[in-house]
Amino acid sequence: MSLHYTETLRGSYFLVESPDDVRTCEISVNVCLPRPKGVVQEVEAEMSGSASFDRLSDNAPIAGTLRMRWIRPRRVDYQFAFVAQDGRALQFRGAKHPSLLRPLYTATTLWGTVHEGDRAIAMVSLHFDLRRDLVAFLQSLDRQRGDDTR
Repeated sequence: MSLHYTETLRGSYFLVESPDDVRTCEISVNVCLPRPKGVVQEVEAEMSGSASFDRLSDNAPIAGTLRMRWIRPRRVDYQFAFVAQDGRALQFRGAKHPSLLRPLYTATTLWGTVHEGDRAIAMVSLHFDLRRDLVAFLQSLDRQRGDDTR
């Protein structure tokens, strides 16, 4: 079986060249997490969805991976590619750092960067709003039987 869900994160970003110009952003990710075979320390999922970065992209389709690491240091890595309004190929790279000392904050906060090639062009701070989006997230959870299960 695999697990499917949709997560919406909203926040702000700024271009590295103009840090005082803070802009809004929102990503909606659809995750397909395969059931791990045996005991694993890390699992990788496929990610699709859309990304909106004010004055950079508007509801641009995304494709990438989400990697969950269970052992220390615990991390949930988000990486996806998208195309800017001006046609540039961009990539988002970010991570959540789950901690038992601050479980809500660390599970709902995603820090990242937007890259053009190897160069970081923007710094991003995204948050999952429990009050606004928890019900939609829970409704999106779906376990699907795959061909590899018996």
